[in-house]
Amino acid sequence: MDLSHSQSSNLSLGFLTHASSSPAPASNHRSQIVDDSISFQIDSNFRDPSHPVPQIPLQLMESQTGNQKEQNGKGNRESEDEKEEEFRILGHSMCFKRKRDSGDSQSSSSSSLKSSRGSSNDLESRRNAVRAWGNQTLRVADPDVFEILEKEKQRQYKGIELIASENFVCKAVMEALGSHLTNKYSEGYSGARYYGGNQYIDEIETLCCERALAAFGLDSENWGVNVQPYSCTSANFAVYTGLLLPGDRIMGLDTPSGGNSSHGYYLPNGRKVSGASIFFESLAYKVYPQTGYIDFDKLEERALDFRPKILICGGSSYPREWDYSRFRQIADKCGAVLLCDMAQISGLVAAKESVSPFDYCDIVTSTTHKSLRGPRGGIIFYRKGSKPRKRGMLLNQGDGSDRYDFEEKINFAVFPALQGGPHNNHIAALAIALKQVATPEYKAYMQQVKKNAQALASALLRRNCRLVTGGTDNHLLLWDLRTLGLTGNF
Repeated sequence: MDLSHSQSSNLSLGFLTHASSSPAPASNHRSQIVDDSISFQIDSNFRDPSHPVPQIPLQLMESQTGNQKEQNGKGNRESEDEKEEEFRILGHSMCFKRKRDSGDSQSSSSSSLKSSRGSSNDLESRRNAVRAWGNQTLRVADPDVFEILEKEKQRQYKGIELIASENFVCKAVMEALGSHLTNKYSEGYSGARYYGGNQYIDEIETLCCERALAAFGLDSENWGVNVQPYSCTSANFAVYTGLLLPGDRIMGLDTPSGGNSSHGYYLPNGRKVSGASIFFESLAYKVYPQTGYIDFDKLEERALDFRPKILICGGSSYPREWDYSRFRQIADKCGAVLLCDMAQISGLVAAKESVSPFDYCDIVTSTTHKSLRGPRGGIIFYRKGSKPRKRGMLLNQGDGSDRYDFEEKINFAVFPALQGGPHNNHIAALAIALKQVATPEYKAYMQQVKKNAQALASALLRRNCRLVTGGTDNHLLLWDLRTLGLTGNF
């Protein structure tokens, strides 16, 4: 370092002696420099007074000649704990020699090691905390919710469940519903997703679709299926959205007669209850008040006057078989698409314990959690391929097309028009349930369900209880409580 040339700078170099507070005589000046302790300090005009620069203790010596350096180098090398630096002031060579603190390097190294170990330990402790938080059981993570769930489990176990829309799923279905598939986002359809990493999700959905067709004995050349709807109401609305324009007409069984509000329903004061009635114009057909059976003559008359674009068969509480052949005739006469909502009886249809709507209907929807005994959700079956010749004019087929075009319209309506990403855990659980549907054990199960319902109906009739339609052909029955002065409200 050469300080012999003056430059414009805001820095100044200073030496401070600590041996004596009074100036030393001139004759003594040399020894004073050698023996006294000197501090080396750099001063700056920009220095922050609140953060003083520390002084560095140094030993100042005259420059050694080459021979002196060699002799000193042979006899004793510079100690590892001392540091010497040569520089020039006003043309004179000077040396600084500073005795290092022997603990500095070790302390620095030790401090660095401790800091590293501390940081590593801190990181590991945080990881363990996250793992512990993420791996807690429900009992530990949320005792309040756990307690409520346990109460509900006991209620289901100990109570008598007579709600036809409910069922008890198997353990495998529950395991799939609570699986890691909940974590994956997979907007789109198999082979065409918005996100990556869906190769296994595609396999599950494809398998589920194949099993759905197999469960109902359908040919993939003539039928397609969408397993993504969140419920049957969502499935029905997707059909309307895909095939209709706002304000187009639909016709279904009146809700008080045993229909479903998703088929369109108005309150007596004219209020529109469901989205089907808000966005589309709906007209209901009814049952005979005396018998509880559908009045097909009145239905046909109203359909020919109303000219619905979709005629709906199926309901929430109709205990008898549906005459799909008669519905088909009426749909052909008024040029309507025939939609069957088999939400209640889909399990019986799969087990061939109820008449199948697939022989007559263009589109079939269902829930997946009732008699089908799967997870909560919906499903849509639609015809594809060539249309049979002896059919009425179908919706949007006025161009003379001889092929169904439901597939693209319905799939687009489900996603992206109405829903976001599918519930992959539900689709996997549905695939499991559909596999069970195809087994002999499931058929025996459905046969027993029908026997149980008929046994209950017979027992009530023997006690002079009035049943709507006088009995049941499926798993549900309607007990008219008005003779007992009850309304059925809770």
